[in-house]
Amino acid sequence: MARVPAGWAHLDGKRRWVWGFELDLRPASNADWLAFMHATGAKAPPWMFRTGFDDPDQPVVGVTLAEALAFARWAGKRLPREAEWARAAGDALYPWGAKKPNADLAVFRAKLPARPGRTEGAGPHGHLDLVGNVWERLAEGVARGGFWGSADPTLAQRIKLSPNDHSSGIGFRCAR
Repeated sequence: MARVPAGWAHLDGKRRWVWGFELDLRPASNADWLAFMHATGAKAPPWMFRTGFDDPDQPVVGVTLAEALAFARWAGKRLPREAEWARAAGDALYPWGAKKPNADLAVFRAKLPARPGRTEGAGPHGHLDLVGNVWERLAEGVARGGFWGSADPTLAQRIKLSPNDHSSGIGFRCAR
């Protein structure tokens, strides 16, 4: 986890004050989920053991809202709020600034998600994969940041999710 200091977040054309918090450096991984499964008896998400999605370091995908919340509680954390995610990501078009994404900065336009740590596109507080790789499920029922299939993932990308939505492009990270 890395600390995100208190400050303003720009969200939906408005400024919102966000108190300081901690956010996981990367989305929750398959290895994280496996530890959760062993500790709690939770089931494996549908893509966890499929070829191309099965690397322990890859983001766990296909998790519903209830499953993500259960994981977060087990880990002593919670899902971040949308304004917190925006604060962690910064005010530029991309977390790393204005430079267009490439394979060194983000995982996008790929056939399958890449391993975390492959990218150098850290946000202003050190968080990786805030755009591309996986849509990040947030507490309010939305996801931000695009995913590995996005043509040009930006911080502005946002989708509304139902609680039971799960796909190979949706993951999450935790906050505290």
